[in-house]
Amino acid sequence: MLSLDISIPIAGTQIEAQCEVPASVTALFGPSGCGKTTLLRAIAGLTPSSGIIRFKDETWQEGHYEMPCHDRRVGYVFQEDRLFGHLNVEQNLRYGLSRAETQQLPIKLRFADVVDQFDLATLLDRKPQTLSGGESRRINIARAILGQPQLLLLDEPLNGLDGQRKTEIIPYLATITRQLDIPTIYVSHINDEIAQLCDHMLVMGENRLLQQGPAREVLPGLGLQAARREDTGDAGSLIQATVTGFNESYSIIDMMVGEQSMQVIGHEQPASEQVRLFLAARDIAIATARPRQLSIRNILSAKVTRIAPLSGSARGLVAIHLEVDGSGESLCAHISKIAQEDLGLKPGAEVYALIKSARISPPA
Repeated sequence: MLSLDISIPIAGTQIEAQCEVPASVTALFGPSGCGKTTLLRAIAGLTPSSGIIRFKDETWQEGHYEMPCHDRRVGYVFQEDRLFGHLNVEQNLRYGLSRAETQQLPIKLRFADVVDQFDLATLLDRKPQTLSGGESRRINIARAILGQPQLLLLDEPLNGLDGQRKTEIIPYLATITRQLDIPTIYVSHINDEIAQLCDHMLVMGENRLLQQGPAREVLPGLGLQAARREDTGDAGSLIQATVTGFNESYSIIDMMVGEQSMQVIGHEQPASEQVRLFLAARDIAIATARPRQLSIRNILSAKVTRIAPLSGSARGLVAIHLEVDGSGESLCAHISKIAQEDLGLKPGAEVYALIKSARISPPA
């Protein structure tokens, strides 16, 4: 558990942060310039702050005391490339491992396993200046993990990676951080990848933390905040599903959400039977009767639980909150206010949620 109650001076103002970060993967979300990177740097001891920082049973900062950066054992992946240019890839990676060995930490990760998982074997002899942006990002993440950190700070770590690489790395990050019990703060704008990875969320804005809590509770409500920022594209829902099969001919993953079936476009069957999906609110349509002869493959029966108007540039839209029958899972759909009125949608209404399989993120 990471506990913060700090103030960070920056550009004539203060960033205020009071929160409890659990031992899981936490997404730190907020618009550009709201202080996400500054907060990470303060946690790592790289940017001055006042107040209290505690990690598990250690005090990292309180009063006039500040624990040195290197004693905090933080693995930090910066937005920009931080590889050593005079070392090749293998030497950069072994530098991360040597930090753990120097501190006489128990080595829980084999070098070869990390190299294999991040697909780095063919890059080991290369110098950083010969790498693509995506290759550099993978190496930076792998080096941080090899350092056996007790806290992992990732500042938009998947920038520069294509969709396939992200699909490969996200499940590994989720697995390795849980297996090694490494609390992780993952900075990014909310997107499909973050939604799949995080268990907890911190929402920043106006130089302070605005909201915190489980991702499943915080994420659906972000649509109301996004509307005030003139952008509702990040709003959506997290749902749990069970993989039941894979159709290689059509690249379709078959799964169940409670008692109802779904299909997701995917390159291969996920390694885990239990997966988490992010469904964007803008990609869910609603019908009051079950459609026939439709190209949309996923039709889930559900009940309307709440209707909330959006504001700002989205003032013509409403957020329809749904409970998927037989599952306990919740969805949020953004539809026009006129459509809501024409359909007569009210809390308690029985409806069908229509979701395009091609618009669902690959599961993690």
